[in-house]
Amino acid sequence: MEAESRSATTTDRNSLSDPEKASIRARRTAFIARFIVLRESKRTRAHRVIEMFEWDDLTTVEELSQTIRQAFVDNGDNMSPVDRDLRRAYAHSQRSLNHFVREYAARATRNFIDALFDYERSNQLLFGNDEYPKPGGWRLPHELLRQREEVESMNKTH
Repeated sequence: MEAESRSATTTDRNSLSDPEKASIRARRTAFIARFIVLRESKRTRAHRVIEMFEWDDLTTVEELSQTIRQAFVDNGDNMSPVDRDLRRAYAHSQRSLNHFVREYAARATRNFIDALFDYERSNQLLFGNDEYPKPGGWRLPHELLRQREEVESMNKTH
């Protein structure tokens, strides 16, 4: 039954108009961008799991939020601050969308590493190269990319 539901959802999403698809991508991008900022100063093993997340092109904010929340639950984190940050990121994805839908849709990613690269580019635009904020709760995207490539390389040889 779950496979049928997923199939129906995929079919429903494929029938969406281009503006509807852009809206899904934009909302997800706004959510992830805000979530990265909100969790920047926090350290938890759940971040290591989330950093490796990948998603489909039309994954919704709600689906991604549930998946991220589950990573914190599985890690045994205190859910009060996590839920607060998820609510704030969700609210941001609703509020800012009308003004920046094209921008956010153009910046849409399909994995967390690319979202961290986008965050890095945004910080460089805001602060310049010299005054760039120091990373905190997230690893550097270049390190994560190298790690992912090493894992993929090992999987190909086995």
